[in-house]
Amino acid sequence: MSRCIVTGAAAGIGLAVAEAFAAEGRAVEGVDLDGGAGGAIPMHRADLSDLAGLERLAQELGAGGPIDVLVHNAGINCTGLFEDSDMESQRRLLAVNLTAPMVLTAKLLARDLLAPGGSLVFVSSLSRFVSYPGAAVYAGSKDGLASYARSLAVALAPRDIHVLTVYPGPTRTEHARRHSPAGSSEKGRMPPEELAHRVVRAVGRRQRVLVPGMSNSVLAAVGHGLPRLGEWAMKKAILEKLDA
Repeated sequence: MSRCIVTGAAAGIGLAVAEAFAAEGRAVEGVDLDGGAGGAIPMHRADLSDLAGLERLAQELGAGGPIDVLVHNAGINCTGLFEDSDMESQRRLLAVNLTAPMVLTAKLLARDLLAPGGSLVFVSSLSRFVSYPGAAVYAGSKDGLASYARSLAVALAPRDIHVLTVYPGPTRTEHARRHSPAGSSEKGRMPPEELAHRVVRAVGRRQRVLVPGMSNSVLAAVGHGLPRLGEWAMKKAILEKLDA
């Protein structure tokens, strides 16, 4: 049976992705700091901000044999004015969002644990195209992850390992609620189950890039073609509300 690992699988996007792959008939395992909150999905407990913890996790995952799909979904945020932010929180954000996917991927590749024909999935952010004022370090971590994934896709192609980068926009999760300005509406946010379905389909099609949903695709196009307009819109939607 095809083996799938999803980081950050105890809740939100990660849990939805894990359940979607399980419904497809894959043997799914999750990775999360809090362990078994994912119900029917078996969990590996790990602190992704800790390098020693990543080494233990790689050994633990290696004991289960080759991995056919590895989804780097785990991510944390730190919102507010950058000059007022806690630098230790920002350091941990970079460790979880950017360093951990790179280090864990390298350790698994070194052990030859990513199966030929398999897929690596990196969950970046729509902020790569439109910016994220009020969460600059988060945006930087997701931008770095996307660049890493793009380069890795070229390097791993001769080994028949597929790399998909996902750029979700606003999603209906507790994590998004916690880091949104007060009074933000959830009406336009994509349900995590819908996002998960699109990720599973993109893996099946061996896509390189997924911007899920028409509205997110339009925003990405605006951010790419008219960057000042995208930045102005994000400033109005987020930064000015955080600063109020």
